[in-house]
Amino acid sequence: MRLRILVLFIVALALAACAGMRPGRAPTPTPAPVKTQRPTFTATPIRQTALPAATRSAPVSAQGATATPVPPSPTPVPPSPTPVPPSPTPEKASFTVSSPGVSNVRAGPGTNYPRIGEVRQGQTFEIIAKNQTGTWWQFDFNGQNGWISGELVSANAAARDVPVATNIPAPPTAPPAPTRPPQPTSPPPPPPALFVQAGIESRDAGNTNFDLVTFWGRLGKTGDYPISGGYRFRVSAPSGTAEVPFGDAWHNAYPGLGNAEFRYNAKIELPRTVGGYRAVVVDGSGKEVGEVISGALNERTHDVILSWWPR
Repeated sequence: MRLRILVLFIVALALAACAGMRPGRAPTPTPAPVKTQRPTFTATPIRQTALPAATRSAPVSAQGATATPVPPSPTPVPPSPTPVPPSPTPEKASFTVSSPGVSNVRAGPGTNYPRIGEVRQGQTFEIIAKNQTGTWWQFDFNGQNGWISGELVSANAAARDVPVATNIPAPPTAPPAPTRPPQPTSPPPPPPALFVQAGIESRDAGNTNFDLVTFWGRLGKTGDYPISGGYRFRVSAPSGTAEVPFGDAWHNAYPGLGNAEFRYNAKIELPRTVGGYRAVVVDGSGKEVGEVISGALNERTHDVILSWWPR
């Protein structure tokens, strides 16, 4: 606006100069210059659309000079969080061998499992698991699962939290007891004999001109009735064995010969042979029920008198 007024003022001055220079006209006196009033301006508010701070133009001053742009406010940076200290690494479950010397390592949690090695006092191992009662520890022993009794080691506090092992081997079966060869056993003692030995007498002949030896049996006291009841008289001699029943009546041997005469109720004759003999009372089934009477025959033995009485 100010520039426009100035241009109009200069044009008016030029026109006035030209008019004074026309011929035949008297020069027009130059009017005294009149001071032009500076126009006043009323500022009209201009509504501006808000722009982002990054693209907003700097305001223009009333004199038309461009104001220095105001730098955008820096974006506030949130404060860095206080670093949290790292959690301590949890302690691993382990044990240290405390038993003096060496301790056995087993294939399972028990002394009935086979021994697979040994560890020494002061050695430390990481615990893998435990048994159901927590009395045995499982650990890595040379690449295999080893077990050791809790009584032989000292475990740390973390050992309380180890799990129960899921791969506990089945307890080994007890080996069969070694077969013993049958031991010779003494035969049971025979039941008490029903008849006990009551006497034995051997009689020799004056010569050897005979072929037989006679065994005379007496069952019962000769002053009483003889005992028969199915019992038998058995004699075994070098020349053979013979058996006859006891009779139910007494018989006289060598009657009329004084002291040579005696009673009997069983008689056996066998070929005369030097050697031992054995005589006994048996029942009807052949079972021995009397005490055994034994002796020896010589080359002149002619008669053997054997007596048994009831027990």
